[in-house]
Amino acid sequence: MAFLDAGTSPFHAVEAAANRLVQAGFVELQIGEVWKTSARNSPITGKRFVRVGGALVAWQAPAKKTGWAAGVRIVGAHTDSPNLRVKPNPDVTSVGYRQVGVEVYGGVLNNSWLDRDLGVSGQLVMGDGSSVLVRVDRPVARVPQLAIHLDREVNDKGLVLDKQTHMLPIVGLGEGKFLDLFADQVD
Repeated sequence: MAFLDAGTSPFHAVEAAANRLVQAGFVELQIGEVWKTSARNSPITGKRFVRVGGALVAWQAPAKKTGWAAGVRIVGAHTDSPNLRVKPNPDVTSVGYRQVGVEVYGGVLNNSWLDRDLGVSGQLVMGDGSSVLVRVDRPVARVPQLAIHLDREVNDKGLVLDKQTHMLPIVGLGEGKFLDLFADQVD
């Protein structure tokens, strides 16, 4: 459960997995760097991993070549899940409400996002190309369901939600920038 609590976005899940691998004696190798190939510090043998954004590859290989005769086992998984992904220019205003432009990602059950307190987590890409993980664990947004008296046919025809217009979370009233939520986290 601690891993699930830590992995609130693909980027956070990879961070949590990398921390666990380091605790288990794995060594992180950096993409784009020349990996040392001395006999004692081979990137091919031992416990190693690499990560890029929301992806991580880890392996444990024997030091002796004879160990390869036992074969190779590969286990795969993915770190993403259905979510509302914030668009690059997220600020939207409609009839005085501040909303967040989102892309509905994955096999989302749209109605499961209605009338829930939503926090935010993920990777924020800075102007210089660097990135930082951000996480706001308090309620900052909500996708409201239309009141029954404004959609009287919902019980007969079912709830029909347009991903582009009905799934934009509300974050407040008036003017403001969505990215201001992260200002204290990224200075």
